Amino acid sequence: MAGIGTQQPITVAPRLRNVPAFDGIRGLGVVTIIAIHAAPLVLESFSAVLDIFLALSAFLVTTLLLEEGERSGTVSIRRFLERRAWRLLPALYVTLAVATVLAAVLFAVAGNNADLADFTFGDFVRREIIPAGLYVYNLVNPLGYPNQGVALYQMWSLSLEQQFYVAVAFLAGLMVARRWIVQVALVLAAASIAVQVARITGHFGPLNFWLQRPDALMLGVVAAIINSRLPEQLTDRQRRTITIGGWVGLVVMGVTMLWSIKSLERFGIYVPYLPAEPAEGVDPQVAFEDAMAALAAGNYWVKWGFTIVNWCMVVVLIAIVRQREWIVSRFLALRPIRAVGRMSYSLYLIHTLPILLFVGPLPRSNPPLRIVVAWITAFVFAWPLYQFVEKRSVARKERVTGRTAAA
Repeated sequence: MAGIGTQQPITVAPRLRNVPAFDGIRGLGVVTIIAIHAAPLVLESFSAVLDIFLALSAFLVTTLLLEEGERSGTVSIRRFLERRAWRLLPALYVTLAVATVLAAVLFAVAGNNADLADFTFGDFVRREIIPAGLYVYNLVNPLGYPNQGVALYQMWSLSLEQQFYVAVAFLAGLMVARRWIVQVALVLAAASIAVQVARITGHFGPLNFWLQRPDALMLGVVAAIINSRLPEQLTDRQRRTITIGGWVGLVVMGVTMLWSIKSLERFGIYVPYLPAEPAEGVDPQVAFEDAMAALAAGNYWVKWGFTIVNWCMVVVLIAIVRQREWIVSRFLALRPIRAVGRMSYSLYLIHTLPILLFVGPLPRSNPPLRIVVAWITAFVFAWPLYQFVEKRSVARKERVTGRTAAA
């Protein structure tokens, strides 16, 4: 049925419903991110997993909004933001409360520690807790800057995502009201290309914003719009094309993420992820300026690797949604992987705290030990957050939604 008041449908795709493989993506993604944070400078290019999270989130949100527009002829921004608030805020604010209490204890125990001479508990609350709670962490603690943040650094991506949610809600309202669906896809694709060209030529935007990869979110919306234009019943040729595209995207994505792994340098495919870390004792501001100058002038993975992964993710997402029997979709839908995926938000929210407490003191020369300890402690911290906070807030969100949503 076409949207109200128009013969042009907003979406001709089948209703999304639940996609088990998406939980699998979240599950594999979050354990990878925990490993990266536990063993820095070992798996750096796998941080593109975060771009996959961003693209997936934008795809889901856009698809659900387009489905709402198709059903009712409009998009309720208020209801959308209410659903997002119930889904995200309870677990976030419990995490921030835990972080505040832990910080208060640690600052009290540290006393007159020389390492904290210029950083107080009040500074921590002002620079980390409040920006995280207001979803402006990425603006107060920009990536790469000397004041990037030390305890809640995962919040930069959640802040970026939430800022984009608000923009997408208004954008979806425009798409539904004006039927500018394909036009929006073209504009966002062009905007993402502009960001990617700027990044590869050494221009990283205000507050290094292009290094925060907003293009991943833009391309997630593009993928959702492409999916909305594909008919509900695909021909055999269309299914084969989508499956082949999914395989090509998956392989290219995997090879790209391996490209800056130092141990593979002997195979001739190594490109450094970032410029080398500065020597100890260098002023942080000077080190930052030197690193940015080197990054702009040299060939580093961050300048082009994220771009490749993001475009590959467009075809992979469509393949997963439209080919539920694809072997990759079936693998991602395995129960153990999905179980981790259902906990992914709680794990991502709180995992930096046990890393600081229990992994930080471990020697960097032993990455496997650091990763295993990080995984164990992250699950110990996240389980009660998931069981007693997140699950209840998701149930409340679904009551507001009136149906079980995929996002």
